Amino acid sequence: MRGASADNHMDIDNWNWGAGVGMYGLARLWLRTGDTAYLSFLNSWIRRHWKDAANMLTVNHTAPLLTFFELHGLPGNEDYLEACRQTADWLISGATRTGSGGYEHTVNADGSHLFPEQIWADTLFMACIFLAKMGRLLDEVSYTNEATRQLLIHHQILKDKNTGLFYHGWDCLARSWMSGALWGRANAWITASTVEILEALPPSFEGRDAIVGSLREQVAALSTYQRANGLFGTLLNDPSAYDETSCAAGIAYGVRRGIKAGLLDESHMPMAEKAGRAVLAKVNSAGEVEGVSGGTPIMPTLADYKTIEIRPALYGQALALLMLCEE
Repeated sequence: MRGASADNHMDIDNWNWGAGVGMYGLARLWLRTGDTAYLSFLNSWIRRHWKDAANMLTVNHTAPLLTFFELHGLPGNEDYLEACRQTADWLISGATRTGSGGYEHTVNADGSHLFPEQIWADTLFMACIFLAKMGRLLDEVSYTNEATRQLLIHHQILKDKNTGLFYHGWDCLARSWMSGALWGRANAWITASTVEILEALPPSFEGRDAIVGSLREQVAALSTYQRANGLFGTLLNDPSAYDETSCAAGIAYGVRRGIKAGLLDESHMPMAEKAGRAVLAKVNSAGEVEGVSGGTPIMPTLADYKTIEIRPALYGQALALLMLCEE
């Protein structure tokens, strides 16, 4: 993971969701290994971007706060929690909601609305895991209730009843799934974030059984779309779509963690293990996870998803790390 780079996908100093997911993977690796070199690197990164955390408030810019959260309890890091609280408060009182009540997928720190009235699967990972964790830590009902509400809304609106999979996004104005993409990484975001959010929420809440059932239905469906090589297509239901590695890593992570949490049945472990082996086979001699699609908005057509460039990306690295940390 390098600093300044012409390629934002591997630039840890491009304060955005990619670096946020990347550092979250590294933070979880530190928690797993206790390696102080990782901890020093993470603390240095946080201090370097302190003003960014305070000034760049969007759904996508919330992702870096996951690392603040993981490190806040260490001596000398007490101020990390205040930064987390500021962002959590913004998610409650400042974040734009769509007409359905779901978070609008905001990406621009200047407040402009690039995707007005759009709900994306990505949002659950970028913002709602963090909010659920903050609610549990501080016993803050407003955080917990909003994380619960967003989880329910995203599952209700993005679920494809025919396949059990999830659409990439929904336009609340057009009342449409737009291109109707059953995008691979969107489904990985859903699997992983649903498990993490459920772990952080109270053991009983209205709608929990429906969410657990929706998760189980999705994972069962994913097993039917897994390819012989262990990977998944960037469009899950299109055999002509290219293999996409971060999707497999995110699904394997979510399934492994979901089984450990008692949310998913052990019978899904072979799928996760097969995906895990396929991901590891994509790691090159430089440690880069190959076969990862670049940043992907909701594309105008299904064919456009198959033109997204494949390149190393921090989120691909991180999803592989998260997967490995659940071994």
